[in-house]
Amino acid sequence: MSDFAGMEDLLQDFLVEATDLLSGVDNKLVELEKNPQDVGLLNDIFRGFHTIKGGAGFLNATELVTLCHLTENLFDKLRNGEMTISKEIMDVILAATAAVREMFAQLESGVQPAPADAGLLADLKAALAGELVKAPAPVPATASAVPAAGPDWDKLFGAVAGAAAAGSAVPSAPTSGPISAPAATVPDATPQTPEQIIQHAIGRRASDKPGAMAAPTGRRADEKARDTTIRVDTARLDQVLNLSGEIGLTKNRLNALRSDIINGRTDTDTLHALDQAVSQLDLLVSDLQNAVMKTRMQPIGRLFQKYPRIARDLARNLGKDVELVLVGEETEIDKTMIEDLSDPIIHLIRNAVDHGVESPAERRAAGKPEKSEVRLEARQEGDHIVLIVADDGKGMNPEKLRAKALEKGLITDEEANTMDERQSLALVFLPGFSTKDVASDVSGRGVGMDVVKTNIQKLNGSIDIRSEPGKGTTFIISLPLTLAILPVLLVQLGEQPFAVPLSMVREILPVRADEVQEVGGRATMVVRGEVMPIYPIAHLLGWAQERVPAYGVLMQTAEHTFILAIDGFMGREDAVIKSLEGFRPKGVAGVTTLSNGQIVLILDMKELLADLGEQRGVPRSVFLPAEQAAAA
Repeated sequence: MSDFAGMEDLLQDFLVEATDLLSGVDNKLVELEKNPQDVGLLNDIFRGFHTIKGGAGFLNATELVTLCHLTENLFDKLRNGEMTISKEIMDVILAATAAVREMFAQLESGVQPAPADAGLLADLKAALAGELVKAPAPVPATASAVPAAGPDWDKLFGAVAGAAAAGSAVPSAPTSGPISAPAATVPDATPQTPEQIIQHAIGRRASDKPGAMAAPTGRRADEKARDTTIRVDTARLDQVLNLSGEIGLTKNRLNALRSDIINGRTDTDTLHALDQAVSQLDLLVSDLQNAVMKTRMQPIGRLFQKYPRIARDLARNLGKDVELVLVGEETEIDKTMIEDLSDPIIHLIRNAVDHGVESPAERRAAGKPEKSEVRLEARQEGDHIVLIVADDGKGMNPEKLRAKALEKGLITDEEANTMDERQSLALVFLPGFSTKDVASDVSGRGVGMDVVKTNIQKLNGSIDIRSEPGKGTTFIISLPLTLAILPVLLVQLGEQPFAVPLSMVREILPVRADEVQEVGGRATMVVRGEVMPIYPIAHLLGWAQERVPAYGVLMQTAEHTFILAIDGFMGREDAVIKSLEGFRPKGVAGVTTLSNGQIVLILDMKELLADLGEQRGVPRSVFLPAEQAAAA
């Protein structure tokens, strides 16, 4: 039984407020280390700890109160001028805040915190007595591994796509159907036949929450549940309430007009009033949708606030002088994305501090200031959020990266010779790639950057690198504003619709047999002087090609520009993404329901292309009429 029976709401309120306070204290401590004479900062830190201690006392968390009290006394002496900040004292304080955070985790699990480490308490008492001679062990930088990619569901994809035809709300697939998929072992709670899989999706239509597929990470159900709470400005809730009231009035007007029409009143004035009411309802629903979406948006500063402490601790461990500069903390981003961005950004900051910036001695020799700067920036550009992690370190040399990848056998000589600078820099995302010869406890094992890229792509985003030797390196992450609603282009294979993200679509082209050329055994088309590979959608999905594709969708991902050959298209829609509960087949980002009730699979083009491996493309004969193809 929980130690806080009957106090669960109070405990959760305390943890939310205290966690924010502690993050603020951590950031102010990092700032205080740079400006030890700032009495205002010391007062803010003291008040933060005093508030945490008061809440802990109300919850009878005795050990937390004891730790906070000792640390608070130390702050009191510092702000009253009885002591001065030193690196040793700062390490003790930061170790104390780390212990407080660990106690919060115990409180979250419903148990009273265990006593703090005896060595830490002894160091705090020695610091208070002015007897702290030996510096405590440096606080280790927070390490958080990016969750592993989800299971391989490519064997199920053909079954899911084919079984969609069996659902009453889904149109028939081409007569050939998908190729049969081998049986796959799935968890007991997962639908096990194609019919069960698609019916599972159909059954989810009414119950799925918008954005449930917001971050398809493939995590297992037994992993730690993510935080589902969110703070919303009351002004935004007032807007939602007002719009709901307006919609209620419009609904009443529509009901009255419906009664008039049923009673035979179909004159011009009545029909005009009906048209006005429907238009008003359409406008109000759009405004309500936007207002509800804004309630999901959170300042990214809540994500950024933990990074200064991480950068400070790691730099201290490595003997470097690094300042983390935060820009654009007020930029808002979908709450569901904040949690999934946390670990990738930690990896990028750790790499910048460990790999990117030089030691003070190296910087002096290069004519640079001893203190290096790592910049973490967020800004909104159109319907995307751009995140930047930049350092002023030694940069990356494309030639050395190619040589290292060759040495490790990650690329061939032919590939190395054809790579441009951007492709060479992107080698750091390959699994197993590392520029370090000796692995440390921080990095060098060739894992991390490939998972960073994978997780960014799962958020429908992209990551790019800019680097200049001797000047520094910049990682640029581009993400959609929200994941709950995804603009898509509806394309057709036979009569079966599929959805592809509109953000990847550049234009739609006719595919004519006389314009299709074969290069290296693969079909291509020339678009404005550039040779583009053509991938028929049937080829990507493993369906038989029943007819010659009539159209091509010019698409672009972070790595590839290509033409997706399709039979037809049905226009664009703003899709509300829903999940296939419990699993995510490879190549499927989610499902959506159209206005006519059809269930449509949203394709993950990056995964489908990656699954092709080296066998990308099809011969030109696929795009020729049957008689010409036979002759060819």
